[in-house]
Amino acid sequence: MAINDEPAVDIVHDDLDVPTRWPHRRRMPDLATLPPTTQHTVALAVDRLRESVDRWAELFLQVIREQLPGYAMLSDDEIRDSAHGLIDTEVAELTSLRVPDDALRGQLEGLAMRRASQGISMATLTRAYQIGSRELLAFMDDIAAQVELPGELLLAIHDSTWEFANEAASVFARVQRDLAAERARFDAERRAGFTRGLLGGTLPPEQLHLEAPLFSLDERVPYVALAMAQPGTDAEADAVRRAIASAVHLPPNRLMFAGLGAFLGCIAPAVPTALDDHLVGVGPRTPLEHLHESFDEAVIVFETAQHFGMSGAVALEQVGPRPLVLQASDIGDRLYTRHFGRLNPRTADDITLTVRVYLECDQRAADAAARLTVHPNTVRYRVGRFEDLTGLRLRSTEDLVTAWWLLHRAR
Repeated sequence: MAINDEPAVDIVHDDLDVPTRWPHRRRMPDLATLPPTTQHTVALAVDRLRESVDRWAELFLQVIREQLPGYAMLSDDEIRDSAHGLIDTEVAELTSLRVPDDALRGQLEGLAMRRASQGISMATLTRAYQIGSRELLAFMDDIAAQVELPGELLLAIHDSTWEFANEAASVFARVQRDLAAERARFDAERRAGFTRGLLGGTLPPEQLHLEAPLFSLDERVPYVALAMAQPGTDAEADAVRRAIASAVHLPPNRLMFAGLGAFLGCIAPAVPTALDDHLVGVGPRTPLEHLHESFDEAVIVFETAQHFGMSGAVALEQVGPRPLVLQASDIGDRLYTRHFGRLNPRTADDITLTVRVYLECDQRAADAAARLTVHPNTVRYRVGRFEDLTGLRLRSTEDLVTAWWLLHRAR
C-alpha cells in the first residue's frame, strides 16, 4: 500500500503536538501510531462504509452493467456479492491499515477460479476489479469529506487501493497462465487416453462416436495405425513426432500419439513416407472401430523389422513370412539342431550367409556372388556343402522353405 515517492511531509498530532514524518515510499501507518483524533475519524469512516454497503452495491451493479458487457452472464446478486467483497476489503484495510497479505491473495485466487468456472476471462475480471476500485475510491472520497479524514491518510488509501488492484491483476494473470497450462495438460492427456483406448481395443463404441469428432477424426474414413519404440527422451519423442507428421503432411499437433507398453502408437491418415532415419511398423488402413487390429499388426511388423535390421515405414507385405521365424518353439530348436548341427563351426557362418544371400537372389549364383564379392563357383560350392551337411535339398519346396526359415532363425 505504498504512496508515491514524494518528499517527506510533517503530520502534526493535535493532541500530542508531536510531529510525525511520513517516510519516503510511504506506507499506510499502523493504526496504533495515529493520534486518538485520527483513529476516531477512521472509525467514523469505517462505520459510514458499513452503513453504505447496500447503496454501494447497487451503484457498483449499475456501473458494471453499463461498462462491462463481459459480466452479462452473471446475475445481479453475484455482482452485488462482488461489491460487498470490495467493501469488506476496504473496511479491513482501514480497520487494521495493513499491507495486503497472503490471505487476501488467496481470496483473489479463489475469486479468479470462480469467475473462470463461470466463463469469465481474466482480462474481464481485471477490468471489473479496476472499475470497482475506481468507483469505490470515489465513494470513499465522499465519506472522507463527511468525516474530515486527513488528506495524507486519504492519499495513502488511494495509493494502497491501486497498488492492491495492480497486485490483483498480477494474481489474475498468474491464474490465467496456470489454467491455460492445466487445460493444455488435460487436452494432451485426453487425446492420449482416447488414442490408447482406440489402438488398444478398449474404447467403448459410444465413446468413439462421441469423441472422434473432437479430435478431427472421421468415422467414415479409414486410418492407419503405426507402432514404434517408445522414445527414451522428450527430444527423441519430439523428433519422431515431427518426422511422422512431415511424412504424412500434417502439423505435429494434429496427429494422435499414445504410449502402449513398450510401444508408441499413432493414428495416421496415410502411410508415412521418407522415414529412413526411423523404424515404424505400419498396419493396414481400416475404419476407426477396427483400428486396434491394425495396431496389433503394426506391432508384429515393427518387432520383425527391428530383428531383421530394417528401417523406414515397414508394412506386413515387406516382411513377408519373417514374423513366423520369430515364433520360438521346441520344434524350431529341434529342426535347427537336426539340420544345422552338422555344420563345421569354423565355416558355418560363411556357408549360411552364402546360402541366405543365394535364396534372397532367387537362387541366381551370379547375383549372389556380386553381393558377396566372391566367384560364382564359390557360391555354388558353398550351396552344395550346405545341402550335403544339412540334408536339405533346395530344389525341394519343403526343404527350401525349411532352409529359409532356419537361416533366418539363425540370423
